[in-house]
Amino acid sequence: MIKSTLSALVLLGAAASAQADVLLQENFNNVGALGASGWVFNNASSPIGSNSWFQGNTNLFHAQSGAANSYAAASYGSAAAGGVLNNWLITPEFSTAKNVSISLWVRGAGEAGFSDHISFGLSKGGSATNDFVLQPSFEAAGDWTKYTFNIGALGTGTVGRFAINYNGVGDSSNYVGIDNLSIAAVPEPSSFLMLGAGLFAIGALRRRQRG
Repeated sequence: MIKSTLSALVLLGAAASAQADVLLQENFNNVGALGASGWVFNNASSPIGSNSWFQGNTNLFHAQSGAANSYAAASYGSAAAGGVLNNWLITPEFSTAKNVSISLWVRGAGEAGFSDHISFGLSKGGSATNDFVLQPSFEAAGDWTKYTFNIGALGTGTVGRFAINYNGVGDSSNYVGIDNLSIAAVPEPSSFLMLGAGLFAIGALRRRQRG
């Protein structure tokens, strides 16, 4: 199912079939070590809670693949009671000189009476929350769902960062997981919409699949 995105985010066509050069591959085997490799954790929830992003909890659900706890998770505990969630997990910089394809898997706890919401965003290399153009928030499904994004090339020397934002009302939220994130440069532009310099183009293709 193709989900259209508005504002500065432009829906693209099918993913390029050209062979991709991997820029970043993260399976979240050790969430605590992500900061040392350039990832940014920023829990801007209000009031802030007791946790940020953490290693997956196998008592709630298992990873999409690999070791059972090998996914990044966030919960309602990101905000204090009565608070609003705004918890960010931001990738290291990656090149946007060529067309880029981003894919990752998302899952919510799927518990009746609660809903977990995620937004995705892009920046031109900045890691502050106001550097990102965010897509509209969506509710994470109760099974692992793959999302794929295509970004049009921005030219030599340009970089970007991809952000995952856990948001919503803390008291009505529960728990969400992220797994198997891949960012790759795709050399051939044939299936990408080429836009003017300085514009980020992002398309979202969602494919639901049980992990």
